[in-house]
Amino acid sequence: MPANILIIEDDSASRELVKYLLEASGYTVLTAEDGRAGLRTALEAHPDLVLCDLQMPMMNGYEVVQRLREHPGWHHVPMIAVTAFSMTGDREAALAAGFDDHITKPITPETFIGQIESFLPPVLRGSRPAYR
Repeated sequence: MPANILIIEDDSASRELVKYLLEASGYTVLTAEDGRAGLRTALEAHPDLVLCDLQMPMMNGYEVVQRLREHPGWHHVPMIAVTAFSMTGDREAALAAGFDDHITKPITPETFIGQIESFLPPVLRGSRPAYR
């Protein structure tokens, strides 16, 4: 059974592209438009993986990941920063904050699914890859 994945992204075009790619690969997708809504959705829905932008209104991605990591049971949930921040030190800052990986935007549709699937056990990986 494919994973449930939460996308926390304030840019609607980015959010819809990632949602499309994930759904085309067989995943169930939840979305949130800002950090505060993303935190609430994550705690209510308990997704198998979280994709989170870093710069958002209400609460930034660093704060989202830090708050989630404080909750029991959230240490094993993969959280990946998907962000335009690509300067020297940005990846390290995201990892230090609690993210498991850092993917820069614009994403590459042909490789994106493979990048995130490496954080999922085989039983939770999608059944219909969007690009191969």
